[in-house]
Amino acid sequence: MKITKILLPFDGSGHSINAAMYALDLAKLYGAHVTIVHCYNEWSSTLSEVLSDNSLIAEIRANRRKEAEAVLQQAKDIFENQEVDCTLEAVDGEPGQVLTERSKAKAYDLIIMGSHGHSEIAGLFLGSVTHKVLNTIYCPVLVVP
Repeated sequence: MKITKILLPFDGSGHSINAAMYALDLAKLYGAHVTIVHCYNEWSSTLSEVLSDNSLIAEIRANRRKEAEAVLQQAKDIFENQEVDCTLEAVDGEPGQVLTERSKAKAYDLIIMGSHGHSEIAGLFLGSVTHKVLNTIYCPVLVVP
């Protein structure tokens, strides 16, 4: 199996940190590029009904983006000075949907993700995002505890 592109969903949880360590090791072994993605919700449509102040809405969106970038900084710290080519991306959207769409594009040879994350609703044995990805993904997935 040839691994040149790895997708690493990252939310800052202990499981995603463990997955990042696996991704780092495999990327070193295969000389692979790692795309580290943090999915977040920039805006809740239910808030639109409550808020009409555009400057407040813009501030909320900017804060959510900053929070996402802070999470990605944790991943950057893991990969820094490790001689592995990586890209950091903060993406607005639900993680299961974003990861499924990316796998359909067949741009990645492997997805490495934690078994659980920071989602509010966890699955019985696996995190809800991990469960969704395993049922809809189009490439191999390595699930790390």
